[in-house]
Amino acid sequence: MVTTIKDRQKVRRAFDSILRTDYISLDKIEHLADLENYYVDFYNNVGNVLLRQDNFISGRRGTGKTALLLRGYYECLKTVSPKIHEKSSYFENDEKVLPIFIDISKCNDLFDSENDLGLLEMHFVSQIVESMKRQLTVIFEPKFLGFMKNKNPALEGLEFIEKILVEGKALKNEQQRSINAKSTSSITGSFTSKLTNFAPQVESGLTSSTAAEITSQYNQLRGLNIQDFLNKINDIRKNAEIDCIYIFVDEFSDLKLESQIKFANLLKGLLASKIDMYFKIGTITDRYDFGEKIRIGRDLFHIPLDLNEYVERYGGIVLAIKKMEEFIEMLVNKRLEIFCPTIKYDDIFSMRKEVLFNRITRETLGVPRTIGLILQNAWMQSLTHEEKNNKIGLIDLTFGIRSARKNYYKEFEGAVKKGLIPHYYMDLWNSILNRAFSEKNKFPDRPASHFMIDPVRKEYLSIFCENFLIHFLEENRSSKCGGSYSLFSLDYDICIDNSIKYAEIKDEFTAVRFIYNDILMPYDPYFISEKIKSYQCPECGRIYEERDVAHAKIKRCFDDDTKLTEIVHKEVPRTQGNYTEIEIKIAGIIGSLTIEEAMSAQQIADAVGCSRQKVAAWCSKVLAKQQTINILKKSNRNYYYDRPTLADGC
Repeated sequence: MVTTIKDRQKVRRAFDSILRTDYISLDKIEHLADLENYYVDFYNNVGNVLLRQDNFISGRRGTGKTALLLRGYYECLKTVSPKIHEKSSYFENDEKVLPIFIDISKCNDLFDSENDLGLLEMHFVSQIVESMKRQLTVIFEPKFLGFMKNKNPALEGLEFIEKILVEGKALKNEQQRSINAKSTSSITGSFTSKLTNFAPQVESGLTSSTAAEITSQYNQLRGLNIQDFLNKINDIRKNAEIDCIYIFVDEFSDLKLESQIKFANLLKGLLASKIDMYFKIGTITDRYDFGEKIRIGRDLFHIPLDLNEYVERYGGIVLAIKKMEEFIEMLVNKRLEIFCPTIKYDDIFSMRKEVLFNRITRETLGVPRTIGLILQNAWMQSLTHEEKNNKIGLIDLTFGIRSARKNYYKEFEGAVKKGLIPHYYMDLWNSILNRAFSEKNKFPDRPASHFMIDPVRKEYLSIFCENFLIHFLEENRSSKCGGSYSLFSLDYDICIDNSIKYAEIKDEFTAVRFIYNDILMPYDPYFISEKIKSYQCPECGRIYEERDVAHAKIKRCFDDDTKLTEIVHKEVPRTQGNYTEIEIKIAGIIGSLTIEEAMSAQQIADAVGCSRQKVAAWCSKVLAKQQTINILKKSNRNYYYDRPTLADGC
């Protein structure tokens, strides 16, 4: 079948829906219904999100955290909204759950401020109230809101929320006093005297007057603190006959580290509140900090979305990747069924399904945003070849994969160039690549895509995993020579581009030559804590803390008896600014662009995985003012590219 222009647009929308879910509006319930129809729950996590407990969801950017939160939100809507006639299969028939959705990144200015915890409580409560008020108008019909008002004497129209929850009681009283003194004095020259033989008398008079004006100003800050909010919201919940409230908090990692700690301290007062209110928080892998007060596994329960967390469930990384191929095929098929039901696979692709999903799986490892990015680029490329009848072929797929990989590398390269990521990461990246090239050259017909490292050095590679240059595959992987290691792989397209064969079976990556500890050892001083004296075996590379070998005058390795050397710590180079993960990605990709490659806010948003508004605001309010980017105006749209500075390349 020859696809029409309308068909091509439908296909593009299908692939775009894989790329991003932030286009979904909470104001349009039909969008949430569509998401339910085409959503593929890889790890059966929707049920976990809807448990009566406080959770945080973690995954690399693009793994589907927002989509999972929205799925949970919609299931809750089914229990309370008269607009939705379908019943939720995750709750009991008579159970009612009120959902509230908050994009915490929009509160960044609030948590960046110097306000004390009491004021932060009040402002955050206001954010919850505002979201609740806005979403209630979408969830319920006006008649139902009137019913709620009759059931609860405190509810006076929709304004009851603001009146009860915001006006609240006095939180802070201040009295300022200013004194303006006006002083006048006068001396009266009254002088009398009496002269007698017995008692001479002298009298004088002095008159002084002072006038003062005192002005007092009394300020009262009214609001609602956390405990009052909990009490009020519990009353409303009971009167409205709602069983529990779920608050879905998205984009936690878009807060700076200090702001995350502030929010966590605030959140501690809300967790386990005993009023059946539960929080579901979306975070980026290795980019969240809940502080010392919140304990993972007790206060918050983890729901991971990264593949490495589920490898053991499927019996190892090899079988897990095979299973992932099935998931990705389901994901693509469901999107096409919803967005273009009359179009079949053979109308879009000119290759076998097993080839398509084999390559996409190894490049993406199940990250939906990367899947959407690849298919979108491949589809647009196929439209330029009329002789191929507008079908995605192997060349187009390769183009899509390469375009996605180059976008990720640009983010990393630009961030290093701008000093947002320490420059030694580029040296470390080159060391890993050179080692892989060396292993490939030893045995060109054997795979050299995977490698293992000591778990203590796992954090060294977090920046590369964040930028999809390296993938963390499995914990506790045994090598052929013994020992337990963390298993990683190079990006699939990097392997293809450099003629490195990709490993498909366990025996192809467990050899001792794929243990890369020796090339990471020179970078230990950048990562080992300066507060702890550490020692290293020059033979095997094992690291010992001071307490492990303090008893010995001459410190030797437990494994090979080699004399240990003390690690001389290096000062980590300072980076330019205190930026979040997404801000680094935005600045990084712009930092790699020339004027010919200038990108719009929407193009950058698609590449890094955030909203267009976030890109535009970050560029105009921060990067442009810092004069680190250039803005090209074309057709009433801004296009961004790099402005070289003296710090670049240092």
